Amino acid sequence: MSSIVSKGKLLFFRLRFQVVRLKLRLDKIIQKILELLVQHWLLKGDSLLNYFNKTQPFLRQEKQTLLEQSSGRIVIYFTFRTLHFLDWFAPIDLALKRSFPEKYVVFYIDFSTTVHRIGKGFEYLQFRQQVEERLLQLNISPLRHFSHDELTEYKSFPEASLHVTCESIRQETFSVAERIYLPHYALPKAIDLDLPKNIHFNHVFLPTRPPYTYKQLNDKSCADLDRLKEDLHIHQVGYPKLQAASNPVSCFPNSDHPVVLYAPSLEISLLFNALDRGLLKLFKKMSHCNFVIKLHPSLASRRHYVTTFIRQELKGVEHIRFDELTGIQNLAGESSLMITDFGSVGGEYRLGFGKPVIYLNTPVKFEGGSDLRFRDDFADAICEVEDLENEIRNVLKKGALSISELRNMRQHVLSFTGVADEEAARTINKICSTC
Repeated sequence: MSSIVSKGKLLFFRLRFQVVRLKLRLDKIIQKILELLVQHWLLKGDSLLNYFNKTQPFLRQEKQTLLEQSSGRIVIYFTFRTLHFLDWFAPIDLALKRSFPEKYVVFYIDFSTTVHRIGKGFEYLQFRQQVEERLLQLNISPLRHFSHDELTEYKSFPEASLHVTCESIRQETFSVAERIYLPHYALPKAIDLDLPKNIHFNHVFLPTRPPYTYKQLNDKSCADLDRLKEDLHIHQVGYPKLQAASNPVSCFPNSDHPVVLYAPSLEISLLFNALDRGLLKLFKKMSHCNFVIKLHPSLASRRHYVTTFIRQELKGVEHIRFDELTGIQNLAGESSLMITDFGSVGGEYRLGFGKPVIYLNTPVKFEGGSDLRFRDDFADAICEVEDLENEIRNVLKKGALSISELRNMRQHVLSFTGVADEEAARTINKICSTC
């Protein structure tokens, strides 16, 4: 009888989720129709982005002045499509400014209008605002941010000597000889056996050392590595994101209960599995802890029905917060513990802050990557959802790593244990000195 009731609850849970999903898809269709009507009847076929730019002549003039002032300086392009990639390059940008003042200028060029869910309408204008807010948080002028669609609108946009990216962007066709691939994770997953083949680069900033790097580099003989280096320059700079500027966020300012971060990976099937097995019910029950649910940035933006569903499930629950856009580095200060499944986030939290991490068990198909190699070597616990309550209690008693333990772990895992953003800046300066 209890089995039938449990299956009935699970079915009802899934039905509620599908209702939320369908409603939000309908809302998106209506929004798209409204955008097309506005574009056709009010803007005479012009895009909302172009209309917005035309209504901001002073902003456009400020950007044009900035472009003209870049004359005589070495120009760097950083290209991206999603918001969170800013956190990987911004520390390097700031280190360049500190170490080589007035020598370099960086332009942040987004290709986000090529992402179907964003497009050139209201979603992009909202995305643009989020980018500018994040750049301000990182102490970078938002005047240096451009959409790739608007570059031709400016007189003589300066050509770059160096291009940096974290991802494959099919529409990016800049003619830049020196190209750096900046991995957007410290620990490659099982699917990341090799360095990416769909990104054009001749330099890579490698964050970790064997056996915690790409399997291609872990398994290669010295002779093979030498042949690889003939076409590719590998720079061991550590993980500059660890130096990203943070603006600590307090989700529970009036509580002295420990704060637990739940940060699942981008694999949505694992999130569904945890929800099906009662993860939210467990969090609601554990009122002696505070919880922050922090979805992967790409998942949060790509799967709006998931975020809305979870918000609805948490209505009226005071000790659980749901956060979509705040970076882990801004949430880490208040937290005492992280729960994750696979991917790089657990390792980055452990390496960056020395705080404990619990991993939920994952299917065998996710095994074989450096992320779970790190888990096996450094996790505080690996468990099923049903055992999570006891593991949270036990791990919270252990507390964070000591300074010496944290230092030893970083030396064991990272390719460079000094100040990584400054090492990356020095490496860029060497690359540009030979251009």
